Amino acid sequence: MSLLVLIVIYSVLFAIWWYWCRPRVRSPAPYPGALPIIGHIHVAFKYRNDVWSFLERLFNCVTNECVVLKMGSHNMYVVSDPDEVGVIANTSLKKSYHYSFLDNILENGLLLEDVPTWRIHRKLLNPAFNLHTLNTFQNIMNVEARSLVSQLKDKAGKEPVDVKELVVKYILRSVCRTSLGLEAKDQDMIDKEYAEAIEEIMDIAVKRALNVALYPSFIFKRTAKGKREQELIMRIKNILNRTIQKRKSDLKTIDNKQNNKTDVSDGSANGKFKPILDLMLHLSDEQEGFSDDDIRQHLNTFVFASYDTTSGVLQTVLSVLGSRPDVQERVYKEIVEVFGDNEELTKYDLPKLVYLEAVIKEVLRLYPIVPWVGRQIDTDIVFPKYTLRAGSTCILVIYNLHRHSSWGPDVKEFKPERWLNPATLPTHPNVYAPFGIGKRNCIGKRYAMMTLKTSVAHIVRNFQLSADISNLCWNFEVVLKPSKPILVSFTLRP
Repeated sequence: MSLLVLIVIYSVLFAIWWYWCRPRVRSPAPYPGALPIIGHIHVAFKYRNDVWSFLERLFNCVTNECVVLKMGSHNMYVVSDPDEVGVIANTSLKKSYHYSFLDNILENGLLLEDVPTWRIHRKLLNPAFNLHTLNTFQNIMNVEARSLVSQLKDKAGKEPVDVKELVVKYILRSVCRTSLGLEAKDQDMIDKEYAEAIEEIMDIAVKRALNVALYPSFIFKRTAKGKREQELIMRIKNILNRTIQKRKSDLKTIDNKQNNKTDVSDGSANGKFKPILDLMLHLSDEQEGFSDDDIRQHLNTFVFASYDTTSGVLQTVLSVLGSRPDVQERVYKEIVEVFGDNEELTKYDLPKLVYLEAVIKEVLRLYPIVPWVGRQIDTDIVFPKYTLRAGSTCILVIYNLHRHSSWGPDVKEFKPERWLNPATLPTHPNVYAPFGIGKRNCIGKRYAMMTLKTSVAHIVRNFQLSADISNLCWNFEVVLKPSKPILVSFTLRP
């Protein structure tokens, strides 16, 4: 009997070894530390409150080699080589299953929609983010930045401030006013109802992602969290539907002749402010390009993606400047020179903020708010050393790309000066990808840079900052978020 038990145990152990450890023809090497059955799930839980440490470990372990993470029975390819990343990003446009936890929230917005629809909608929406249109947003960005400065003046000279709440509300207001066309007086419902709903929904999505038992939709929908998510989704739908209908009504009061003088194909030819919602309503009326549901889903995606990412980057920029007095002083001198005696920045001023842009780019390089993107591989992708199989998930690690050896021996150092001399920058296009990689990159990257430059210029012009970024740790909650408050001291400049 004992011999039979030993044979069974040996057979089970051999089967486990054969499945998990046997060499596979042309398959990338497994990431170290996989356990039988669960694979690397224990690693995900170990580092869930300190993603930065995991990213650094991953970087030190794999460098440019592709490895396989085993998440239970599911394999994920982790790719860091710039050439391989480029091939995958431009041939596999379908988002990976990780994004499915946002399906209920964002539905068929630009971030998640299927590839054929995305191709059509991306082309239709590109004019809403070209330079002509974005330049018409500058006045609103100045107004909101000055409002933020006014709020920070109440905090100046006091204890260090957790800037998260102020920054998130500021970005949300700016994004909503430029994308939805809301007047300041109509912003209250967005500041309160919408913002609170989005924050709670993201929290639910993260908790679901960390609980394998809630992955099946038919189970999740029956839980308290699933039911609460549905309530919040309905609240958001109602808010945005009211906003769309109100904007439709407002547009009817505009003189058609005057409205027709504006060429929507390039934003606003005469410089008149034209929110993103107006473009979509025009496409809906004239070309039947969007239904009301399409418009709502795209708007929700713009606001959701913009304020969550841009607010995180702005907090990090403020912390970096507060930790680097020499960098901050150089930024301040440039800002004073560009502003002159004016109260606001113009569209002609932003390109002159060269060093400030270098600082922001370096922050985006060293502290990418989205450290990786996921794609679903549709067909086998053959590389010299291995083949990535169709149907698999592929993780493209932006964190590793930003630390690629082509950046030089000082790759881990914060050096904005590297951006001032293009001849010294890496020539490979994929080693810098803070707004995604390949064809399906972020449509709002110019918008984000405008917002960040305008925000920082107004803040640094008015305040001297003090902070300490050395102890910064990150959680992964859809995007990277600080695991503890980012504290910044503000001192009014004379």
